[in-house]
Amino acid sequence: MARTGITYDNVQHAADALVGRGKKPTIANVRAEIGTGSPNTIHRHLQQWRASQAPAERRAARLPDELASALAEEIERQSAAARADAEATTLDAQQTADSLAETGEQLEAEADELREQVEVLEAERERVTGERNAAQTELERLRGELDRERQGAEQVRQELAEVRNRVTTLIEQRDEARTALAEALSEKKAADATRVEAEKALAVADSQRENANARAQERLDALKSEQQARKADAEEHKRALAELRDEWRERLAVSEKQTQEARQAAQEAEKGRTKEQTRAEALAARLDTQEAHNAGLRKHRGSNDQPPLPFENENPA
Repeated sequence: MARTGITYDNVQHAADALVGRGKKPTIANVRAEIGTGSPNTIHRHLQQWRASQAPAERRAARLPDELASALAEEIERQSAAARADAEATTLDAQQTADSLAETGEQLEAEADELREQVEVLEAERERVTGERNAAQTELERLRGELDRERQGAEQVRQELAEVRNRVTTLIEQRDEARTALAEALSEKKAADATRVEAEKALAVADSQRENANARAQERLDALKSEQQARKADAEEHKRALAELRDEWRERLAVSEKQTQEARQAAQEAEKGRTKEQTRAEALAARLDTQEAHNAGLRKHRGSNDQPPLPFENENPA
């Protein structure tokens, strides 16, 4: 029989407080929480409290696969917990029965009740075992669905692997493109530097060319001046040669005339040789002298630094 002052509300509040602190609501823990009370009474009220804590009926709607898998795991865990609780409750009951047996005849009735409670717990355990078996059956069904989902997931993983391979290829191509771009930028930078150097060299070359053109122009002007001076000298020399030629022509004409006259005189002397032998000899001597003179003139003209007269090979007038 329950002791005076221990009610269902006391047991309910104690059990809720223990659960709130994460402890199991056993008979010993509830009695310690209340501070007094018969274990039999506490057990009866605790059974009533546990009955009020039964899980809600499951919905008939099909849950998502991930939630079904988690639910199956939770059912298995709760089944194990229920078995553990039942075993713990049985152990607590046995311990309580032992404690009650030691209290004497006053607690015999409570010991009988505890035995009955043990039977109830055994029945509860069988019920929990049936629920566990049902849960295992449901779990097998869920596992079948999970296998089918795994097959679909494997196909998705294969497709995902292909996508990852394509992404890896694209990343490699992107890295290669970045490398090529960096090399192109480096080459462009080098080309720009080379172009700048070339422009500097071209500017130097243009400056040198302008200087060379200026010097060439100065040289050309000097050559033109020199050519003009030489042309003037040539004109002067040509004019002097013309004058010299005219002079020599005149002198040669005179000499030729003298020679002709001498020859005519020689011919006349030859005709009158008998009479004028002495005169012929004189004329011949004169002719020889004149010839020698003319030869001397020709020799002098040939050894002179002056260019040959343009009329040298011409027939005398």
